[in-house]
Amino acid sequence: MIHKELADMRLRSIVIFCLGVGFFFTVAPLHRFTLEMLNEYTQLENMPKFLERLLPKTFIERLSDWSFFIYTQWFGKNLGQFVPILAMIMAFPLFARETENGTMEFLLARNSREKVFWSKTSVASLVLIVQMLVFSLLPGIYSWLASKDFKYEYLTAYTVHTIVGSLFWFMLTTTFSVVYDDQVKPILTTVGILASTTVVGIFKPLRFMNTYAYILGGKILATGHTDVPYTLGLLTLIVALLICSYVLFLKKEF
Repeated sequence: MIHKELADMRLRSIVIFCLGVGFFFTVAPLHRFTLEMLNEYTQLENMPKFLERLLPKTFIERLSDWSFFIYTQWFGKNLGQFVPILAMIMAFPLFARETENGTMEFLLARNSREKVFWSKTSVASLVLIVQMLVFSLLPGIYSWLASKDFKYEYLTAYTVHTIVGSLFWFMLTTTFSVVYDDQVKPILTTVGILASTTVVGIFKPLRFMNTYAYILGGKILATGHTDVPYTLGLLTLIVALLICSYVLFLKKEF
Protein backbone atom coordinates (compact mmCIF):
# COMPACT_ATOMS: atom_id res chain seq x y z
CA MET A 1 0.00 0.00 0.00
CA ILE A 2 2.76 2.44 0.96
CA HIS A 3 4.79 1.50 -2.11
CA LYS A 4 1.74 2.16 -4.28
CA GLU A 5 1.25 5.61 -2.77
CA LEU A 6 4.89 6.51 -3.26
CA ALA A 7 4.68 5.35 -6.89
CA ASP A 8 1.45 7.33 -7.45
CA MET A 9 2.94 10.59 -6.20
CA ARG A 10 6.46 10.07 -7.56
CA LEU A 11 6.06 12.31 -10.60
CA ARG A 12 4.29 15.09 -8.67
CA SER A 13 6.88 14.98 -5.90
CA ILE A 14 9.88 15.09 -8.24
CA VAL A 15 8.41 17.92 -10.31
CA ILE A 16 7.58 20.00 -7.20
CA PHE A 17 10.99 19.32 -5.68
CA CYS A 18 12.86 20.29 -8.87
CA LEU A 19 10.72 23.40 -9.37
CA GLY A 20 11.24 24.51 -5.76
CA VAL A 21 15.00 24.02 -5.76
CA GLY A 22 15.33 25.52 -9.24
CA PHE A 23 13.18 28.48 -8.22
CA PHE A 24 15.39 29.18 -5.21
CA PHE A 25 18.48 29.30 -7.39
CA THR A 26 16.81 31.88 -9.62
CA VAL A 27 16.27 34.12 -6.56
CA ALA A 28 19.32 33.81 -4.29
CA PRO A 29 22.15 34.40 -6.80
CA LEU A 30 20.32 37.47 -8.16
CA HIS A 31 20.65 39.42 -4.92
CA ARG A 32 23.08 42.01 -6.29
CA PHE A 33 21.32 42.26 -9.65
CA THR A 34 17.93 42.84 -7.99
CA LEU A 35 19.42 45.44 -5.69
CA GLU A 36 21.09 47.34 -8.54
CA MET A 37 17.88 47.27 -10.59
CA LEU A 38 15.78 48.61 -7.69
CA ASN A 39 18.37 51.29 -6.95
CA GLU A 40 18.09 52.46 -10.55
CA TYR A 41 14.34 52.91 -10.04
CA THR A 42 14.93 55.04 -6.96
CA GLN A 43 17.24 57.32 -8.97
CA LEU A 44 14.46 58.26 -11.38
CA GLU A 45 13.65 61.97 -11.15
CA ASN A 46 9.93 61.54 -11.73
CA MET A 47 9.36 58.26 -9.98
CA PRO A 48 5.62 57.37 -10.00
CA LYS A 49 3.93 57.80 -6.62
CA PHE A 50 2.46 54.30 -6.65
CA LEU A 51 5.97 52.89 -7.17
CA GLU A 52 7.27 54.93 -4.23
CA ARG A 53 4.54 53.48 -2.03
CA LEU A 54 5.10 49.97 -3.39
CA LEU A 55 8.87 50.07 -3.00
CA PRO A 56 9.88 52.60 -0.33
CA LYS A 57 13.53 53.63 -0.43
CA THR A 58 14.03 52.42 3.13
CA PHE A 59 12.84 48.94 2.11
CA ILE A 60 15.19 48.86 -0.88
CA GLU A 61 18.10 49.95 1.32
CA ARG A 62 17.35 47.10 3.75
CA LEU A 63 17.44 44.61 0.86
CA SER A 64 21.22 45.05 0.76
CA ASP A 65 21.18 42.99 3.97
CA TRP A 66 21.41 39.37 2.77
CA SER A 67 19.25 38.01 5.59
CA PHE A 68 16.51 40.58 5.03
CA PHE A 69 16.60 39.89 1.29
CA ILE A 70 16.23 36.12 1.70
CA TYR A 71 13.55 36.25 4.41
CA THR A 72 11.42 38.79 2.54
CA GLN A 73 11.99 37.64 -1.04
CA TRP A 74 12.11 33.85 -0.56
CA PHE A 75 9.89 33.12 2.45
CA GLY A 76 7.85 36.32 2.27
CA LYS A 77 7.28 36.30 -1.47
CA ASN A 78 8.40 33.53 -3.83
CA LEU A 79 8.11 30.35 -1.73
CA GLY A 80 5.38 31.65 0.57
CA GLN A 81 3.01 32.47 -2.28
CA PHE A 82 3.18 28.92 -3.61
CA VAL A 83 2.98 26.99 -0.31
CA PRO A 84 -0.86 26.57 -0.36
CA ILE A 85 -0.82 25.68 -4.07
CA LEU A 86 1.91 23.04 -3.63
CA ALA A 87 -0.03 21.53 -0.71
CA MET A 88 -3.20 21.35 -2.82
CA ILE A 89 -1.34 19.66 -5.69
CA MET A 90 -0.10 16.99 -3.28
CA ALA A 91 -3.57 16.37 -1.80
CA PHE A 92 -6.30 16.75 -4.43
CA PRO A 93 -5.97 13.34 -6.18
CA LEU A 94 -5.40 11.28 -3.01
CA PHE A 95 -8.88 9.75 -2.78
CA ALA A 96 -10.76 11.45 -5.63
CA ARG A 97 -8.58 9.83 -8.32
CA GLU A 98 -9.24 6.34 -6.97
CA THR A 99 -12.99 7.06 -6.90
CA GLU A 100 -12.99 8.62 -10.37
CA ASN A 101 -10.99 5.77 -11.91
CA GLY A 102 -13.09 3.11 -10.17
CA THR A 103 -10.08 1.61 -8.39
CA MET A 104 -11.27 2.39 -4.86
CA GLU A 105 -13.38 -0.79 -4.73
CA PHE A 106 -10.32 -2.81 -5.71
CA LEU A 107 -8.24 -1.20 -2.95
CA LEU A 108 -10.94 -1.77 -0.32
CA ALA A 109 -11.34 -5.39 -1.38
CA ARG A 110 -7.71 -6.05 -0.44
CA ASN A 111 -7.25 -3.63 2.47
CA SER A 112 -9.28 -2.26 5.36
CA ARG A 113 -10.64 1.29 5.12
CA GLU A 114 -8.44 2.30 8.04
CA LYS A 115 -5.32 1.06 6.26
CA VAL A 116 -6.22 2.76 2.96
CA PHE A 117 -6.92 6.10 4.64
CA TRP A 118 -3.89 6.24 6.90
CA SER A 119 -1.50 4.93 4.23
CA LYS A 120 -2.56 7.56 1.72
CA THR A 121 -2.72 10.45 4.19
CA SER A 122 0.47 9.70 6.12
CA VAL A 123 2.65 9.06 3.06
CA ALA A 124 1.48 12.19 1.22
CA SER A 125 1.76 14.43 4.30
CA LEU A 126 5.25 13.07 5.05
CA VAL A 127 6.41 13.79 1.49
CA LEU A 128 4.94 17.32 1.76
CA ILE A 129 6.72 17.96 5.07
CA VAL A 130 10.06 16.81 3.60
CA GLN A 131 9.57 19.10 0.60
CA MET A 132 8.73 22.12 2.77
CA LEU A 133 11.64 21.31 5.08
CA VAL A 134 14.09 21.22 2.17
CA PHE A 135 12.73 24.47 0.69
CA SER A 136 12.93 26.15 4.11
CA LEU A 137 16.46 25.00 4.90
CA LEU A 138 17.84 25.87 1.46
CA PRO A 139 18.61 29.51 2.39
CA GLY A 140 20.64 28.38 5.42
CA ILE A 141 22.58 25.76 3.44
CA TYR A 142 23.22 28.16 0.55
CA SER A 143 24.33 30.94 2.90
CA TRP A 144 26.77 28.60 4.65
CA LEU A 145 28.25 27.33 1.36
CA ALA A 146 28.47 30.85 -0.09
CA SER A 147 29.87 32.29 3.19
CA LYS A 148 26.99 34.75 3.49
CA ASP A 149 26.26 36.64 6.70
CA PHE A 150 22.89 35.03 7.51
CA LYS A 151 20.69 35.37 10.60
CA TYR A 152 19.97 31.71 11.30
CA GLU A 153 17.91 32.52 14.41
CA TYR A 154 14.83 33.32 12.29
CA LEU A 155 15.07 30.17 10.17
CA THR A 156 13.29 27.85 12.63
CA ALA A 157 10.28 30.18 12.92
CA TYR A 158 9.95 30.54 9.13
CA THR A 159 10.25 26.75 8.75
CA VAL A 160 7.46 26.20 11.29
CA HIS A 161 5.18 28.72 9.52
CA THR A 162 5.87 27.12 6.14
CA ILE A 163 5.25 23.53 7.27
CA VAL A 164 2.16 24.25 9.41
CA GLY A 165 0.64 26.48 6.71
CA SER A 166 1.18 23.82 4.05
CA LEU A 167 -0.29 21.08 6.26
CA PHE A 168 -3.45 23.13 6.82
CA TRP A 169 -4.13 23.50 3.07
CA PHE A 170 -3.12 19.88 2.52
CA MET A 171 -5.67 18.59 5.04
CA LEU A 172 -8.42 20.90 3.75
CA THR A 173 -7.86 19.64 0.19
CA THR A 174 -7.71 16.04 1.43
CA THR A 175 -11.13 16.46 3.05
CA PHE A 176 -12.62 17.57 -0.27
CA SER A 177 -10.77 14.73 -2.03
CA VAL A 178 -12.70 12.32 0.21
CA VAL A 179 -16.02 14.12 -0.33
CA TYR A 180 -15.93 14.48 -4.13
CA ASP A 181 -15.89 11.72 -6.72
CA ASP A 182 -13.72 13.51 -9.30
CA GLN A 183 -10.34 15.22 -9.18
CA VAL A 184 -11.36 18.68 -10.39
CA LYS A 185 -13.79 19.67 -7.63
CA PRO A 186 -11.38 19.26 -4.67
CA ILE A 187 -8.77 21.63 -6.08
CA LEU A 188 -11.33 24.13 -7.44
CA THR A 189 -13.13 24.26 -4.09
CA THR A 190 -9.90 24.75 -2.14
CA VAL A 191 -8.59 27.41 -4.54
CA GLY A 192 -11.91 29.22 -4.12
CA ILE A 193 -11.59 29.10 -0.32
CA LEU A 194 -7.97 30.32 -0.53
CA ALA A 195 -8.97 33.25 -2.76
CA SER A 196 -12.02 34.23 -0.68
CA THR A 197 -10.24 34.03 2.70
CA THR A 198 -7.36 36.07 1.30
CA VAL A 199 -9.74 38.76 0.06
CA VAL A 200 -11.86 38.99 3.23
CA GLY A 201 -8.62 39.04 5.23
CA ILE A 202 -8.04 42.55 3.90
CA PHE A 203 -10.61 43.77 6.43
CA LYS A 204 -9.12 44.19 9.88
CA PRO A 205 -11.73 42.18 11.91
CA LEU A 206 -11.30 39.23 9.50
CA ARG A 207 -7.53 39.48 9.15
CA PHE A 208 -7.09 36.15 10.95
CA MET A 209 -8.70 34.36 7.97
CA ASN A 210 -5.85 35.32 5.65
CA THR A 211 -3.43 32.43 6.13
CA TYR A 212 -0.99 34.08 3.72
CA ALA A 213 -0.17 36.66 6.41
CA TYR A 214 0.97 33.74 8.60
CA ILE A 215 2.73 31.70 5.90
CA LEU A 216 4.69 34.69 4.57
CA GLY A 217 6.00 35.27 8.08
CA GLY A 218 5.58 39.03 8.29
CA LYS A 219 5.40 38.93 12.10
CA ILE A 220 8.62 36.94 12.44
CA LEU A 221 10.88 39.78 11.31
CA ALA A 222 8.99 42.16 13.60
CA THR A 223 8.86 39.96 16.71
CA GLY A 224 11.75 37.56 16.09
CA HIS A 225 9.79 34.43 16.93
CA THR A 226 7.03 32.06 15.81
CA ASP A 227 3.42 33.23 15.94
CA VAL A 228 2.49 30.66 18.60
CA PRO A 229 -1.29 31.39 18.96
CA TYR A 230 -1.89 31.22 15.18
CA THR A 231 0.29 28.09 14.91
CA LEU A 232 -1.71 26.34 17.64
CA GLY A 233 -4.96 27.45 15.97
CA LEU A 234 -3.92 25.97 12.62
CA LEU A 235 -2.69 22.76 14.27
CA THR A 236 -6.11 22.40 15.94
CA LEU A 237 -7.83 22.85 12.57
CA ILE A 238 -5.45 20.34 10.96
CA VAL A 239 -6.34 17.70 13.56
CA ALA A 240 -10.07 18.49 13.21
CA LEU A 241 -9.89 18.18 9.41
CA LEU A 242 -7.95 14.92 9.72
CA ILE A 243 -10.61 13.42 12.00
CA CYS A 244 -13.39 14.75 9.75
CA SER A 245 -11.75 13.22 6.64
CA TYR A 246 -11.27 9.90 8.42
CA VAL A 247 -14.90 9.68 9.56
CA LEU A 248 -16.20 10.68 6.12
CA PHE A 249 -14.02 8.06 4.44
CA LEU A 250 -15.19 5.32 6.80
CA LYS A 251 -18.86 6.13 6.14
CA LYS A 252 -18.71 6.89 2.41
CA GLU A 253 -20.26 4.44 -0.03
CA PHE A 254 -18.08 3.48 -3.00
